[in-house]
Amino acid sequence: MKKIILCGLFLAGMQHLCAQHLYGIRGSSYGGSLNMLHNPASIVNTPFPWDLTLLGYQQLQSTNAVYLLNGSLLGWPDTFHYRYTEGHFKRYALLQGDLNLLNARIALDRKRAIGFGISAHAYAWAHTSPFTVEDTVSSLRSFLNIQQERDFNGRMASSGWIELHATYAQTWIDNAVARLNGGFTIKVMRGISGAFARVDELQVRERTLPQGNIYQFPQLSMKYGYSSNYDQQVADNTYDFLNHSQGSIAVDMGVEYLIKKQEPVNYYAPDPYYDYWWKIGISLLDIGHNRFLYGQQSRMVNQVQNNVTDSIVERKLTGINSLQAFNDSIQNLVVQINSLNGMFSISNPTRLIIDVDHPFRDHFYFNASVCLPVSVLTHGSAGEIRSNEWLMFTPRWEKKRLGVYMPLQYTVEQRFWIGLAVRAGPLLMGIHHLPGLFSSRQITQSGGYIAITIRPDQLTPAHRDKRLNCPGF
Repeated sequence: MKKIILCGLFLAGMQHLCAQHLYGIRGSSYGGSLNMLHNPASIVNTPFPWDLTLLGYQQLQSTNAVYLLNGSLLGWPDTFHYRYTEGHFKRYALLQGDLNLLNARIALDRKRAIGFGISAHAYAWAHTSPFTVEDTVSSLRSFLNIQQERDFNGRMASSGWIELHATYAQTWIDNAVARLNGGFTIKVMRGISGAFARVDELQVRERTLPQGNIYQFPQLSMKYGYSSNYDQQVADNTYDFLNHSQGSIAVDMGVEYLIKKQEPVNYYAPDPYYDYWWKIGISLLDIGHNRFLYGQQSRMVNQVQNNVTDSIVERKLTGINSLQAFNDSIQNLVVQINSLNGMFSISNPTRLIIDVDHPFRDHFYFNASVCLPVSVLTHGSAGEIRSNEWLMFTPRWEKKRLGVYMPLQYTVEQRFWIGLAVRAGPLLMGIHHLPGLFSSRQITQSGGYIAITIRPDQLTPAHRDKRLNCPGF
């Protein structure tokens, strides 16, 4: 029963999540197709005529609800042992994975480029109002006895989809001082998996009786739903599972403003066309949502009956192992429970990203970025997924075939992450938070990424002044 209490209150509240996190290469001109989903305009100012990411994968997890007692990213045990984090505070959990296949970028010329690819994403985020956890909790009543507050709420959303995306970018303005590039991406999506839960209000009140204290629930308002392709008759057949998914469209758009270096022209130096003194990027990403058809056990629940106490709730919910069994058990506990029919949507992690990039001497660069959620564009969705990214500072050293990156991130959960990434030839590998490599307690605040990108051997050919050529005879 202890696990039911803690997991039920925690998972009753999943909500937000984020997008592709190849943090290290943000702002890099060598990112190519990998930066396409960060800012569509970035594919123009890349010195390679083309590049192809054969495979890219990233995973990120972050939670303050539990911590591990064993294992690390370097030492993966057969069985993880965990413990709930004790104390009184808001709980959250985030898990995401992104898979990119055959992401290509092709420069039509110096001022125009296109990109396309296939991606798959799976995200989930949970958050709750503050509640107390202690290791001594063994029943619903012992859990309620230690609570400092009597009102609870929380939200949950998870979404999984596949997408085909196409990008076009070009130079709009180019003069002796600066260059302005702009681009957009169209994404054709197929929602594979969706779920949400909202506990808008749960009031708990203690009542004193001669035989002892009891708890009652004068207010309850919650709603939960999932995509219909998880219903048993559909989930057993892979073709039906995919056939019952829904299609939708999302859009990215962005600009990059490059302030050029004001240096004398050296006709014998490498072509400086792609060099810059400052680069400012602004992008609005993932404008859209995934649509799903409600599953058969989706419900809206209001008001607990007056005679229901904590002991009755515990007895009814003990041994529950499916959503259908849960619905059947609470049928006689609440005043109103209604089925949800039709369509619902989970919004994508719509966000505004502003970043500034500046080169230094000897191949050193520095990138700073801020990520702001744009919830006004997600109005009407049953749930939304957001990014945990907020502020990031990334020093890097990079050349054509080699690069070292150290993203320093301050997340929306007020966590400070120290990352590290290395690019060697076609291979890019990185970790979101270095302590996760060695510490079992930090593995729940980390993740990593890997990508394999092939590029041509030569950069854009250097141009020399033909007036300096020897005359022909």
